[in-house]
Amino acid sequence: MGKDNAKKLRFIVQLSAVFALIIIIILYNLYINEILDQRILGITDLNPYGGWSALKEYMTDSNYEYEGINKSIGLTLAILAISIIGGRFLCGWLCPLGALQDLGAWLRIKLNLPILKTINKGHNPLFLKYPILLSLLIISIFGYGAVIAELSPWRALLNLPRLFSAILVPIFFASMIIPRFFCRYLCPLGAVQTLFSTLSPLTIKVSKSCIGCNRCLKNCPMGIKLSAKEDTISPECIRCMNCIDNCKITKDKSLTLQAGNRVIKTKTYALIMLSLFFSLWFILPKSSSEIGGNIPIANLKDGTYQGEAKGFAARIVTQVKIKDGQLAEINVISHHESKGWYEEVFMVVPREVIRKQKLQVDGISGATKTSKGLIKSIESALQKAK
Repeated sequence: MGKDNAKKLRFIVQLSAVFALIIIIILYNLYINEILDQRILGITDLNPYGGWSALKEYMTDSNYEYEGINKSIGLTLAILAISIIGGRFLCGWLCPLGALQDLGAWLRIKLNLPILKTINKGHNPLFLKYPILLSLLIISIFGYGAVIAELSPWRALLNLPRLFSAILVPIFFASMIIPRFFCRYLCPLGAVQTLFSTLSPLTIKVSKSCIGCNRCLKNCPMGIKLSAKEDTISPECIRCMNCIDNCKITKDKSLTLQAGNRVIKTKTYALIMLSLFFSLWFILPKSSSEIGGNIPIANLKDGTYQGEAKGFAARIVTQVKIKDGQLAEINVISHHESKGWYEEVFMVVPREVIRKQKLQVDGISGATKTSKGLIKSIESALQKAK
């Protein structure tokens, strides 16, 4: 596949991913506002940190119960799998934040704006995201994950337009000065992928005839340069393929994507990565999300009662109304749960508890802590009605 065709293919995949995400978010918002009865995916299904959240709960919560692999955990596993096999394909082809930054770089070229040349002088910006990754992991382990989650560009992307201007706009404008600014400096998910991509059998290798002039990498969005000590390029590579078949000196292919000694075409590579990614994300998940309290909903005194329990972020306060001995109404009075994660829980779980007249109901995949916190809060209120 020629360089121009490879670039076109990547653009189509990026545009399709962004368009699909917009449709999913629109339909989800119509669903939680009870305009539609169905949604394609929930916001929680698009959380790439679901696997880490489950691992952290397993390590830190003595009451943790394994409930299978939900779509959020499946997404984490899919990202790690394609990173191990094919490098940072997600960053270069599927990530909407990457597409946003590429749009900024494209606009810079159209406006003929200068690029910041000093970013590779005197320091290497590529490694600043690793201390950030370590800090976020420590903060999350100590129970402040809900606080830092509000600062996540990924969270902002899934909650348009409330957080768009505050978080995403600065990233967009920064990418006009420094290509892939967020990917290079800050992205913890990119840092994780880079670490795993060092294991990848699919690498971009430098031919023996290459003279190391770096002209093929002049416009590399990650600022990667050839190393005299290595015959492959840095694992920071996002696999945009702009450097493939782009030698400015000879007609030889100085850089090629290879598995061992076999050259892999861009089209084949993209097909393998896309197939693996979506197969793991949608086929792998098999979870049982039923949650519930211990108190039976029977012999209740009529009246209005209030309860509270710890959710994902802080306490969830609920108010229940008992009429004719049955649970008739559930309202959430106050909470500090994260936007995009709580809406479906607060809409579906109370409705199902009232319909079934029992606390054993299905939680919302990817928002298990919020679901369990809400159930425990309802149970706390019902204790007062016994």
